[in-house]
Amino acid sequence: MRKNIDLSSEEYNEIMDNFYSYFEDGYKFEEFLRIYLEKIGLEEIFVTKKSGDGGIDLIAVRKGIGGLSNAVDETFYIQAKRYSPSSTVSPEKIRALRGSFRSGIGMFITTGKVSDNAKAEAQQVDPIRPIIVVDGKELVSTCIEKEIGFTFKPIFSKTALDNIMQKVPSRTNQQSTTVERIVTENDTRAYILVLPRAIKNSLSEDSSTIKIKFGDSLYKEYRIDAQRRYVGGISKVYKNFGLRQPDGVFVSKKAVWHIESDNNFIVEFKEI
Repeated sequence: MRKNIDLSSEEYNEIMDNFYSYFEDGYKFEEFLRIYLEKIGLEEIFVTKKSGDGGIDLIAVRKGIGGLSNAVDETFYIQAKRYSPSSTVSPEKIRALRGSFRSGIGMFITTGKVSDNAKAEAQQVDPIRPIIVVDGKELVSTCIEKEIGFTFKPIFSKTALDNIMQKVPSRTNQQSTTVERIVTENDTRAYILVLPRAIKNSLSEDSSTIKIKFGDSLYKEYRIDAQRRYVGGISKVYKNFGLRQPDGVFVSKKAVWHIESDNNFIVEFKEI
């Protein structure tokens, strides 16, 4: 249910300025969008490597029927633009986004404004590459509704947003990126670790094994199933990290994958 947001133009302008100024650069804004996209129902949110302006900044997945693994999943390609609240996005930016992926759903998210022509460009019928535009006003309204960085009035809260951002892995190393996926109780029961799409895409076509370092343990080679859906043989891992309790109870946790060089991966398990 949407909250009733009744703000004066002065209050709205102040909120927009504070919200925009909070993010010191575009990379911080991208990291914030990991939380935002998760709150609006997307999963496996993957922040691409720092590569300057342009291109896809984040990739996410919306699960299909009943959340079944790999069942009619939809892939979202997101471009994040930290623009001043007075700046206006042109139609060319929307066309560039549509041209940067072959199929899926595009999202253009900005802290600025979007011109009517740019909105019309996004609404152009393209069943293979539809585009969703989220301007600064809609972004802030959703954040207020879902209390992402805002407390009741609504008031922009730097402390609340700091608490959220502390949960986001830092990309101090430009050669390492992360992607998260929930390990369900069914996954734990079957002793399998499902591969997020970004991980599968980073593997070579003929890969039948994968090297993973769980937490502070050493790297170890694990087998991938023939359909490249999951890693097996990790019963001891689930026991060591509390996903399988001594009394037989199965626990769901979040697997945070760190993509290292040479197809090596580090996986951490965090509470949901």
